[in-house]
Amino acid sequence: MLKATVAFCALLSLSLSAGVIGVNGWNLRSRWWLGETPPSLDALRPTQWAQRQRFLLDLLLQVHKPLLQQELIDMGRELNENPNDYETGSWPSLLDFFERVHQDRILRPYSIYSLLQEELPQQLLDVYRFLVLAKDWRTFQCNACYARSQFNPVLFVHALQLAIAERADTKDLMLPAMHEVLPQLYFDKELIRAARSVSWQDLAPVRIAPKRTWKDTLGSILYPKIFRQPPEEELMPADPIVIEVKSLGVQLSLDVALNGYWSRLISRLIIGSKAKEDYGTAIIDGDLMMQFRSDEDEWIYQQQVEGAARPEIGLLLMQNIRQFVALLQLEELATGKRSVELVTPTLMTTGGVPYKATALNAEDVRQLISKSIEELQSQIDKELPKNKKIEPMWVVVQVIAAEYWLLCRHLSLAINGNNMEPSLLGMTTSNLRDPIYRSLLIQLAQLISKYEQKPKPKSYDKQRRPSVKLLQVTKLETYEQLLDTDLINLMDQQLLQSQRNNLQLLRRRLVARQLRLNHKPFSIAYELFVPETMVVQIRSYLTVPGRAEPRLLLDNFVRELGTGENRLERHSPAAPNDPTLSELYEAQAPFNAPKTCAFPHHLQLPRGTAEGLQLQLLVEVLQWHGTEIESECVGAASFMGENATLLASDTLDVVIYHQELKISNDKLE
Repeated sequence: MLKATVAFCALLSLSLSAGVIGVNGWNLRSRWWLGETPPSLDALRPTQWAQRQRFLLDLLLQVHKPLLQQELIDMGRELNENPNDYETGSWPSLLDFFERVHQDRILRPYSIYSLLQEELPQQLLDVYRFLVLAKDWRTFQCNACYARSQFNPVLFVHALQLAIAERADTKDLMLPAMHEVLPQLYFDKELIRAARSVSWQDLAPVRIAPKRTWKDTLGSILYPKIFRQPPEEELMPADPIVIEVKSLGVQLSLDVALNGYWSRLISRLIIGSKAKEDYGTAIIDGDLMMQFRSDEDEWIYQQQVEGAARPEIGLLLMQNIRQFVALLQLEELATGKRSVELVTPTLMTTGGVPYKATALNAEDVRQLISKSIEELQSQIDKELPKNKKIEPMWVVVQVIAAEYWLLCRHLSLAINGNNMEPSLLGMTTSNLRDPIYRSLLIQLAQLISKYEQKPKPKSYDKQRRPSVKLLQVTKLETYEQLLDTDLINLMDQQLLQSQRNNLQLLRRRLVARQLRLNHKPFSIAYELFVPETMVVQIRSYLTVPGRAEPRLLLDNFVRELGTGENRLERHSPAAPNDPTLSELYEAQAPFNAPKTCAFPHHLQLPRGTAEGLQLQLLVEVLQWHGTEIESECVGAASFMGENATLLASDTLDVVIYHQELKISNDKLE
């Protein structure tokens, strides 16, 4: 019997080494052993971009809870206070930050984040510098892990999204939408509770150990690597688990992407204003007066001035206020509902504190806002005579940008008192939903329009006068689109993060489904005549016939035109959905990221009506005074129209239609 067993084992061994077992003919060697092409190692090895992208996503996974991945915990265990690990000359700007960290004066996890806290602007600037001034990728990684572990999650996320846009080694990386990273700040508390009640077993399949025969058992003893069989997984439906957002209609102020964009915009404004304030700059008769303690101070000042001079800091805020208010007013025209009507989202903060409405009545609030705007206007009027060499709108922009945070803070204190409870006015992530804040923006837009100068027409001979004609505008139509938001950041943390990221185990997605406004593709054709080769700026607006306001900027671009007639056609496709957090995890190459200074593309057109909203399209052709033909933020840069010269203009009546998505049985179809 022993001889027979030995002989059988020998035969089995020979059959295994030949790659064949028994009558079933199982192949036990790797497929490429049998003549097939082996997989490329490059295909299996993640790219540097994919590795860095995955690092950022791992940091943002469950960002409102402590890190559980040991590697990230180890990287952020200590505060890096080595001057050699930061950009040359930047060390003085970081010393105060390190001192605040040691004094426990940087907002900690589980604390309440309010934009209007007295030290918040300085803290936001400090954490931003801590990330953006790291000398190399490794230092940035360690600093990001430390900030993720030690600081308030909203503070960390706001600083991180600004820092990666500025660093050369992170510019091509993408963060998920803010309403996916911090859904607690964007969605109703009932949705948050429903998402947290979804069990892990609903999203990840149960693994079933496969049945083993005697041949499997014997083979696993002799050849354990070859016979290793992964457990089988139960079949699961591919459809996501959907939690429907409580429908309040497709309202501009409830658009989660717009609120996320606005949050980024205000964070950049606060950082730019605080950085300028740190170095005591003042504009006197058009000249910059400053004092530097050292060459390092001067270097830091130059960095901050370059950042503060960029249009997205102050100028972009002015443009976006005008754009938001114009969309709001056109929405009122289409729906017949006033924009200042109360919207009461039952949001949840990180600390679990509910928001409270003010006890003041609407008239008291309106008077407070009007009083604040009057004081702001008086400051502008005082500065204008002192800065005669500067275009008036530059002065307006600088004053409003410098006073914006204080204006909101004083208004909030007057309305809400000194209580610590968070208010919508103090949350950059949700303040567009606050009727008080919307009223403030409407009055700011009115203030800006008082100082805005119309472009001056240029005189030409009749035969050489430039001209423009709107040849054709295709059908303009908006529609309601279903939008899914990845809620993976609301899953049970212990299951989603252990010593490693378990996201790859999920077979189904958990999403919040809601409606958003989008528009169908359209195009505008222009015919232009110029007497000589020139670079021009072409701006198109949507206006209400017979009214100066609202004036919505529809398109803005710069082109070099040849002598004589020129025909141009501009195409505007429907806005695509941004990649979700789960999709970014699977990405191996960068997506086409939207411009950080551009208003959300799906809001390019105002909401139409079923019968058709009657508007007028105005096109203006101006002489371009910029230095670059293609400018990423040309829309913002053109806002003030500094020394703008009007060459030609034309108008055309247009109609915007709207297609609603049918809703039945309280469900989105």
